[in-house]
Amino acid sequence: MKAPMLRLVTMQLLSLGAQAALLSSAPATRVHSANVPRSCRSTTMIVDQLKDMVAAGGQSLKEAAAREIVEQKVAKKLADAQEKYSIPEKYITLMKSFFSSYMTEIYLNDRDMDKYEVLLTQLMKKVLETAKEPYQFEPYHKSMREPFDYYALGNDFAEGMVAREQSIIEGIEQIKKIQEQVAAGDNVVLLANHQSEADPQFFSVLLDPLVPGFAESTIFVAGDRVTTDLLAMPFSMGRNLLCIFSKKHVDNPPELKSQKTRHNRRVMKTMQELFTEGGKVVWVAPSGGRDRQDANGKYQVSPFDSKSIEMFRLMAGKAKRVTHFYPLSMFTYPICPPPQQVGGEIGEVRNVKYHPAGLYFGDEVDLSQFSEGCVGGDNFPEGCDPNASRDELREALATSVHRTVSDNYRKLADKLETFKR
Repeated sequence: MKAPMLRLVTMQLLSLGAQAALLSSAPATRVHSANVPRSCRSTTMIVDQLKDMVAAGGQSLKEAAAREIVEQKVAKKLADAQEKYSIPEKYITLMKSFFSSYMTEIYLNDRDMDKYEVLLTQLMKKVLETAKEPYQFEPYHKSMREPFDYYALGNDFAEGMVAREQSIIEGIEQIKKIQEQVAAGDNVVLLANHQSEADPQFFSVLLDPLVPGFAESTIFVAGDRVTTDLLAMPFSMGRNLLCIFSKKHVDNPPELKSQKTRHNRRVMKTMQELFTEGGKVVWVAPSGGRDRQDANGKYQVSPFDSKSIEMFRLMAGKAKRVTHFYPLSMFTYPICPPPQQVGGEIGEVRNVKYHPAGLYFGDEVDLSQFSEGCVGGDNFPEGCDPNASRDELREALATSVHRTVSDNYRKLADKLETFKR
């Protein structure tokens, strides 16, 4: 922890401590910053005093002091930025909330304040640049690494919120199998639940140290929100993306439905070309959106759209290459939870927390257990069962995959939801 920030927070703690003492009905010692000896300005004395204040006033005092100082610093940065860039007022408020939340968590969890303030400044600059000139994503967007490395920026920023030592990766042995399959020219589809808009970054933060290149080369099927939201754009620019309008958003607004449908057809054509080329790993959330809390406040894996899974199976059949399907469970919501409302306007409020994340790679799905019905009575896909109901079969497959993802997700949640810093 660096001395300037410590000094600011310590003085704020002294002020808050004095206020608490005045308001308390119990006898208390009034603490005034004016009474602090000059020798306390050294880093050692500041650290000791900070510890004393936290011990006396509790975590809430530390959080309140840090939050006030961080908000002042962020507000100053944004005010300076407003002089150079034209930023919608809505995004000024969103940026202030998000960046203040982030830096407060960095401080409270003893991360390197200097390192993450530099990253925050870089991210803020990139957000402001996209506000001035929004980046236009192609149907298939390739990660931008030069002249600026957006992949590294997104991962480094996300890493600040991940309690890596307490994070969990289950089924990592599946990745070796996946890598062998991809090396042979096969394709792999990861059928995942989705909880945070930063899931691609959390995926990399957990996997890059263990299997370099795997997360980096993965292609993510992304909705329009992460390619049109000013705060999300710099993160999205660092990923390999198939940019599609999800089923939940394609009809809104109605006047753009035909345009969005045409765009989606272009994406499907591109995706088919990638499958034909082979050697691809594609991450997709068959739910079409992020998980939400149930009536009891528990996050549940959202239902999977059977047509989404069926679409990938049909593409695999047309590509004439072997495609493998793996269930993937992701536990990320405590770090950057989604809004409870589904399908709201672009530009959502974001609050972050330092917390472990989790990944669970399940066993490869055995598609032979789900014989396929034929399309239009023809023998497509090859080997399909003309007597089977296609709707029933695809629902059975979606239900089975969803059950596996849900069961494995619950195993992660049972271990990680009890985390306390």
